[in-house]
Amino acid sequence: MISDDLTPHGKADGPAMLPPGTPIVRGGVGMLAQPLLRRPHAARSFRFFDAAILLVNSGKLTLDADQVHMELDEPLTLLAVAQDVRADIQKNPGSGDGTFRSMFLTFAPDVILEFYKRHENEMSISSPIASLRKLGVDADLADTLAYCVRGMAAEQVSDREQRHRLIGLLLALADRGCCFPRPSTQQIGDRLKGLLGPSPQRRWTTATAARELAMSEATLRRRLATENLRFDSLLLDIRMHHAMTLLQTTAWSIPQIAEASGYRASSRFALRFRERFGCSPSRAR
Repeated sequence: MISDDLTPHGKADGPAMLPPGTPIVRGGVGMLAQPLLRRPHAARSFRFFDAAILLVNSGKLTLDADQVHMELDEPLTLLAVAQDVRADIQKNPGSGDGTFRSMFLTFAPDVILEFYKRHENEMSISSPIASLRKLGVDADLADTLAYCVRGMAAEQVSDREQRHRLIGLLLALADRGCCFPRPSTQQIGDRLKGLLGPSPQRRWTTATAARELAMSEATLRRRLATENLRFDSLLLDIRMHHAMTLLQTTAWSIPQIAEASGYRASSRFALRFRERFGCSPSRAR
């Protein structure tokens, strides 16, 4: 997170972290997570379900996505990642305090759609990013980002107010030539992600998800097929994404994380995790 304080020269005084803890998730708004690692970690094909920005406070982050290679090890540089990008990720602790610390903030598709609805006609929207884009963090952008992060963590800030804060951040990014693509309003995959994401621990089936989306199971399967998606694969991705986030932001035990990710048996969870990311859960923290 970017500090509220500025140096006398008008530059952001480097990032300041909130205490590590469980990721903050606001359905239909976004998520805030702050990973903390003490040893190198690599994961293959990590999926960014929503558009996101990342900052590294300590250590080095390397991402490879769509033949684009990015390295991030400067606290006053952020990385914007488009929705549904898959990237191979490497995290290395810094030489100073021996930790890797970062900030990960996502934008729900509805927030980006609202941004376009409000601002597309009043400003020149730059070419949306295809996958990854770096952006320097000046003092004004640091203030806007800090305002958003505080709102995510503050119970007294309503979801409605937080959406306004995030839209303000999107506007600040756009003013600096960084825009996320407009999400589709018709994709059933996005609706399903919005349903499964907040509750990965539930015993989801295609039938239960279809009921909550007010359609038949056959209709859900057919509409997913038109987007080249399968229910089981999407649910696995969501659960593994959730597990990775918990492993790197909490001190929960692996059995606790397995249960929070929808697995009763830790051994089955560990197998799925290794198959998905190429490392064991214990090596991810």
